[in-house]
Amino acid sequence: MTDVGGGRFAFYAKRYSPRKASIRLRVLEPMAALRDAGLRIARYPRVRRAPAFDAVVISKAFGRGAMKVVRAAAAARSSLIFDICDNRFANNRCQRSARHGMRTNHLLCRADLVTVPTERMGQLLIQSVPDISDRVRVVPDMLDDMSAKGARRLPLLDRWRLGQLERFHARHADALHCVWFGNNMPGVAGLCQLRDSVAELERFAARHPVTLTIISNKPALYRKASADWSIPHHYLPWSLASFSRALRAHRVAIIPVPRNDYTLGKSINRPATAMMAGLGVIADSIDSYEELRPYIVLDDWQGGLARYAFGWEGEQERLAAGRAHLDRHYGRDRIAERWTEVLREAEARRIAQA
Repeated sequence: MTDVGGGRFAFYAKRYSPRKASIRLRVLEPMAALRDAGLRIARYPRVRRAPAFDAVVISKAFGRGAMKVVRAAAAARSSLIFDICDNRFANNRCQRSARHGMRTNHLLCRADLVTVPTERMGQLLIQSVPDISDRVRVVPDMLDDMSAKGARRLPLLDRWRLGQLERFHARHADALHCVWFGNNMPGVAGLCQLRDSVAELERFAARHPVTLTIISNKPALYRKASADWSIPHHYLPWSLASFSRALRAHRVAIIPVPRNDYTLGKSINRPATAMMAGLGVIADSIDSYEELRPYIVLDDWQGGLARYAFGWEGEQERLAAGRAHLDRHYGRDRIAERWTEVLREAEARRIAQA
């Protein structure tokens, strides 16, 4: 990897909790990888007078703190990169928040570069903010390292919850154990959009037993959504410590994707996470998932369920090839290299404007 010289760079986020996937995969893990590559990377300090940086990356922050960083970066003549992993404008429209949409527009227009996880996400943002059309750069999500997370010692509560999951599976030992994991965006994605995929599982259950585990942090939404499900189902509260082990207890991850402006720009993060944990994947297709079509099942729910229920051993070579593809194109070194390229470009802009 090529170093960017003596530049100093900082990432700013509203919070730095690894429990949030966007922070883990687009802030904390990239920062660690960039430090390992020899770059001087820091969290943007929460002090009144921050030191000057060659470039500052604001990650998915839209409030007063982000506005302060924008003003400080301008005063210090630092290049400004705005990293956005969701179509915030679709989110604002769903919540009918014109004010937040205007703030997002303002922040993106102030940035020297805008980084996004997929080309489609960039296109969706440009539709809302045409002025950034020449400033959008694609930096894919870093992969979640499922093997490292699975090695951690678990808190007592997580061990008890995993024991409940194990007992649930034992009661349905002959079933194809499926899992859905994720957050919820009312009206556009998440638990509220599982009806059609559960119907596919119920249809397949006439041929072969099926279970479904929901890993999420919305128990009330789970209870509401699952009230009329006819297949055995189980709820597991999401925990960073236990997630890897919980995922590995299943054979298939189901990833329904309703087609709307919020979901169409999504990255491969969810199928990649399941694949790296050794699971098969059945998903609805979006642009970013197409490169995974040789390794997972897209748009064929009954055929995919049959493949994973009756031909699991025959799928192993395909899934191994998929994991190799992910490591080759989205491994730690590759994503750090891409971030380095963007930081180098931002540093060159600062020098040119000096």
